Amino acid sequence: MPLPDIILDDRRFEDIVAEAKRRIPGYTPEWTDLSESDPGVTLVELFAWLTEMILWRMNRVPGKNYLKFLELIGVVPGLPTPAQAHLTFTLAKKAPTAAPSVQLIPQGTKVALAEQVDGKPVVFETDDNLYAVDTELAALQSFDGARFDVLDEAHRVDGKYFYPLSARPQRNAAFYLGFTKAFAEGWPIALTMYAYTAGLIAEGKGVEAYSPPIDDPAVDDDEASFAVNDATALANSAPPPVVGVWEYWAGDALRWQRLDVKSDATASLAQSGTLTFLPPAPDAMAKAKMGLLRKDEDEARYWLRFRIDQVLGRGYEMAPRLEGVLLNTIPATNASTVEDELVGASDGRANQSFALANAPVLPSPFALTVDEGDGPVAWTRVRDFAASARDARHYVVDFANGRVAFGDGTHGRIPPRRWDLARPEEDLANIRVTRYRWGGGARGNAGAHKITSLQSSVPFVESVDNARPAVGGRDEESLDDVKARAPDYLRTRSRAVTASDFEFLARQTPGARIRRAHPMPLVHPELQPRRPAGAGLPSSSVAVPGVVTVIVVPEALDDDPKPIPNEETLTRVAAWLNQHRLLTTELFVVAPTYRKVEVSCTVTVKDSAGSGDVQKALQTMLSDYFHPLRGGADGTGWQFGETISFAEIFRRILDIDGVRSVEGEGVTIFVDGVRIRSCTDVPLNSGELTYSGTHRVIANYAGR
Repeated sequence: MPLPDIILDDRRFEDIVAEAKRRIPGYTPEWTDLSESDPGVTLVELFAWLTEMILWRMNRVPGKNYLKFLELIGVVPGLPTPAQAHLTFTLAKKAPTAAPSVQLIPQGTKVALAEQVDGKPVVFETDDNLYAVDTELAALQSFDGARFDVLDEAHRVDGKYFYPLSARPQRNAAFYLGFTKAFAEGWPIALTMYAYTAGLIAEGKGVEAYSPPIDDPAVDDDEASFAVNDATALANSAPPPVVGVWEYWAGDALRWQRLDVKSDATASLAQSGTLTFLPPAPDAMAKAKMGLLRKDEDEARYWLRFRIDQVLGRGYEMAPRLEGVLLNTIPATNASTVEDELVGASDGRANQSFALANAPVLPSPFALTVDEGDGPVAWTRVRDFAASARDARHYVVDFANGRVAFGDGTHGRIPPRRWDLARPEEDLANIRVTRYRWGGGARGNAGAHKITSLQSSVPFVESVDNARPAVGGRDEESLDDVKARAPDYLRTRSRAVTASDFEFLARQTPGARIRRAHPMPLVHPELQPRRPAGAGLPSSSVAVPGVVTVIVVPEALDDDPKPIPNEETLTRVAAWLNQHRLLTTELFVVAPTYRKVEVSCTVTVKDSAGSGDVQKALQTMLSDYFHPLRGGADGTGWQFGETISFAEIFRRILDIDGVRSVEGEGVTIFVDGVRIRSCTDVPLNSGELTYSGTHRVIANYAGR
């Protein structure tokens, strides 16, 4: 990786020359000619130049040593990652009465940004085959179990979101999609849905920081991300919040029939993902006017719907919100594939390295062969040659700079030299990379509607576009970022031992948006043993050895005062922590216990302030102060078990701009509907949080 200059000695050529000239009168006063034509000054400048080179090399040593020390403990710089985008292909329009058709958009289709970045093109490749259809999504409706709501306007405006199953999904709620034409039979159709996640933390934020070191020299570098891959499998295996079914309208006689769904990555519309299904025969789908679109001017459509058949447990943690549904859309990566690149010719010497034609290189796929005389032989990529035997066919790749290196004959085999008897002085090229992908970096993070230049030749494609920005592109991790990450890696090593380990890892649970976690060692959620009173001592609780209970608080919308994780979230956190706990630890993951707090007060408003503004400010302050995610003294959430302080509430009321005084009996606090005696604090148990009920605030001017 490119190392920053860590300056141990900041002198430059000019500084060294000037310092030497200042010392001349003290040692040789007879030397008076200090012009550049003097031979002595020429020697001074020569040695100053050599000294500057030595200082430059010395200044780079600390950074390299630091990286090597980090590698010894398994912390390596993160590689550049490519941006990901979703590309939507639009087919050339045909006659409305034409039969449904399908056009293959092959994997690897290249689409570039309309404008170059830093003078270079930015190219995306599609990640899979796409079977584009000539129908259009023309209507969207939601059904809450009792009434319909048309969603077309919100669907067509960028940045707007809608509730596909209503704000409070229940059994038989449904999401209806109307299409202009039926689908061609026999081809998998992809329907991409975008969840609205603005203001929410990323799912499983930080999981990628846990890429453990490779102990086996024969293991590929991309296998070092097995923790992330396991995390993905864990997220996909968690129980869904509802049992839902996809159906299509088959006419008045057959009505709704089950759709042949091949995969559904939307988690029942709760997250962005793609639905892939095999459509029925075109004559099996029937046109109809549905829901609120039954007026004379409304056109009949071909309908699909997602219907909630059964709600599991608490159901959705947050009601699904979508900001877009697109047909003919496929994921694409900011990378280019290169096949059969001739890298160079081995000269039989140790520690050879060769530059690839492109950089940075992605870890996967990557395959290299060496022709040792009997045809190409596949060699194995390793992280380094420390554990490589003398004859091991191993090589190392510097992904950031695009270089391939080989061993020295002691650690790793040296590629044999090949030559032609007619020209023995020339080495024959025998090192070939059969396949690799290159690209990535922050330059691929393009805005919406920027990836529009089709580079591959695909018939019947009228245009291509990215409706959403390309995200995820990241340059190689800097040395400062590696240093910042190293303490957490050293502390946890992906193992949950201390309470802080459980807290940190719980917040990194893949597929879950965990905002806060609170571990309680030696506490069992269902057993509370107590030591009986005796010998003059009161009854006391007893710790339960080997037990850790982790309370998790999920991300929530701004209008949700009491975030509670559903069964799906608890299952994901428990399964994730179970992979990292010690064998002797009994683990429980539970939802928080909430105490409802309501404050009643009447305040006198200053003449210069508006009573309505003061009342609104008081309501906002009290609601935020007791909020489990944005409350507390520092605004990061009410602390678990923190005492409700009467004096602090009183002080915060008086600190509101425009409040002159508190009238009458002052401030009254209700906890869980029970009135608390004035000037009395309310202690909470260690696993309890607060949330706001209805605060009763009256703001009056003096004498009114």
